[in-house]
Amino acid sequence: MIFTMIGGGAHRLLATSRSALREGVFANGGEMRFYDLNEQRAADMAALLMKSPEYKACPIKISWKLTLDEALKDADLVSVTLLAGPASLMNLQNELGWASGFIGSDNVSYPGAFLALRGAPILMNVARRMEVMCPNAILLDFANPVGVLSAMVRKFTSIRCYGICEGHNNHGWDLTRIITGDNRYDPGYDVDVAGINHLSFIVRGTLNGENVFDLLDRRLASTPDWPEKIKFPSYQDPRVSARMIDGLKKLVEIYENRHALLFSTEGDGYAHFFHEESVQSYSRLHLDVNGDGLNFNSSRTLEAESAAGLASRAKANEEFAHFASLSTEEIPWSDPARHVFHVTDKGDVQVKILCGLAGIAKTRVAVSSLNDGNVVNAPKGLAMEFTHTVDKDGLHPITGLEVPMGVYGTVTSLAVHQTMLAHACGTGDAKDLYEALLAYPIGSDTKAAKDLWRRLLRSAGDYIAPSFMELEKYL
Repeated sequence: MIFTMIGGGAHRLLATSRSALREGVFANGGEMRFYDLNEQRAADMAALLMKSPEYKACPIKISWKLTLDEALKDADLVSVTLLAGPASLMNLQNELGWASGFIGSDNVSYPGAFLALRGAPILMNVARRMEVMCPNAILLDFANPVGVLSAMVRKFTSIRCYGICEGHNNHGWDLTRIITGDNRYDPGYDVDVAGINHLSFIVRGTLNGENVFDLLDRRLASTPDWPEKIKFPSYQDPRVSARMIDGLKKLVEIYENRHALLFSTEGDGYAHFFHEESVQSYSRLHLDVNGDGLNFNSSRTLEAESAAGLASRAKANEEFAHFASLSTEEIPWSDPARHVFHVTDKGDVQVKILCGLAGIAKTRVAVSSLNDGNVVNAPKGLAMEFTHTVDKDGLHPITGLEVPMGVYGTVTSLAVHQTMLAHACGTGDAKDLYEALLAYPIGSDTKAAKDLWRRLLRSAGDYIAPSFMELEKYL
């Protein structure tokens, strides 16, 4: 197998690569390729991987100094991990969203829609080159909003593209914290899901063979004070623990009131059921809003935050490069404080897909794709997230899934919005974009929404297709 990673200098890919080697994905040979515009990051990644215990046990070919076409040639699996545009722009647009009375995020939100406009040309270029260099390869999109971008590739190219998410295993943490009080990941969950990325729901599932809904019902009935029972580590910031508990409480509230069990507690997803509360809560914590709603965090504060973010990333790169220069014995492979070195049981969603494609075992994953009738109570052609099995022949959707009725309207409305946005990303047409934004189910017919679209458009102008600037004439 040839596995190409675009944005291959992303530190998280070290654990992915090590896990793939450990699980035997490359036991019969193959190659891992790291392509990154920052060649030094790719070189450091390759150096660290080749010093890892897993590589010592399975020394396959590792490549990193490559052109895009060289990285893609004859690949079997390609993944894309990147942030389109500077992080400072994403932070600015998220703050614009919150300050205008809407959700601010990189996925299910108006700022997430404009991030899609920035990422679309990058992913389309990769997919078009794949049509030439590796037309039968599978493309995994890790760049948000994954549901939009993967649907765009599906609609406008011949490449099999799936959106994947780091939150794929969140339920293994979330449900364990509630059901047992333990702050640990349990790999024993086997669930089928349907929805959209960041707002999918468990349709059916077990934990080590026992029905997960029965387990949750018993826990909530017998232990009403379950939040107080969660054993967070003493070194964890109490503010982080408080945010986690708040998310779990939202999970339980949705479950009890809407009879739908969240697959993953992603804030910009479940906030759609607590919209006013979420905006007010974020505003109290982060925003200094004046009468016109524009004086958020002040330009000086935003500049300071952006500078701090750049400094933090530079420090992380320096540390990564430092470890890459050390000998195998000097590298802290098992240091629990350095998450980029962690190799979790069975790895992440990419490793599960790799294991299935390599024929090690049939695996199951939740990925974003176009619904072809597999989510039976949702229209065909919608960009949705739902469970697939993976084997040597590729990814195959599970049939007979249903979005729970208590959340159906919100989920399918957001799926329509993201599907229309995928179309606009592919056409580059400002009218298509306008109609996609209007399809967002919260407040799209308000002056506040159109004012926000205008600000998002102007702030992103240097990073999106010039044709989208014509959106102004529809506002």
